[in-house]
Amino acid sequence: MTDYSCTSCQKTFDSAEALEMHNQAKHAETVTAPLLTSRQKKKMRNWVVALIIIGFLIFGTTLLVKKSGSGNSDWTSLPDVAVPVGPIHWHPHLRIVIDGREQIIPKDIGITSTVHYPLHTHETDGVLHLENNNPTARTMILGYFFELWGKTFNKDCIFDYCTDKGTLKMLVNGKENTEYGNYFMQDRDEILIEYTSTAS
Repeated sequence: MTDYSCTSCQKTFDSAEALEMHNQAKHAETVTAPLLTSRQKKKMRNWVVALIIIGFLIFGTTLLVKKSGSGNSDWTSLPDVAVPVGPIHWHPHLRIVIDGREQIIPKDIGITSTVHYPLHTHETDGVLHLENNNPTARTMILGYFFELWGKTFNKDCIFDYCTDKGTLKMLVNGKENTEYGNYFMQDRDEILIEYTSTAS
């Protein structure tokens, strides 16, 4: 049996509540109220946990943005073009040929379990889907697609193939284009990126 005794007058009580009532009635000047009630402590703990979770979410989002924004394009400023106003659903087609071999462009680039980016693929057919209710210049350039893919593409390199060991060119609708990652895509564009190694 638990002993609920008053430390001031040694009187014994049946419960903690009875002891507390006694102390408040008879020894109010010596009873120090707890700094926080159990309810306040619980509320404070919940706030601390919520703040920690929010902190982790902000940190994770920042890392994701840095990762997707640290692309390998060489563009430093967006092209000065007229961005469509209102929703678009465009389908440029991309082919990448390295030393005569067609490269597979994977499906679901730009699609994760939680995010559906405005530029993505659905199949391995090289069709890029620009599906955007509020398009911006950044989300419509070719470099943005390579950022989402996590691959290098700029005036010097495609993937790990660079101009120090070969030649790189880009054709858009059959004409050579030197904008590379900064190219502002249009609906039904035919884009060919071709790398040819220098014969040793």
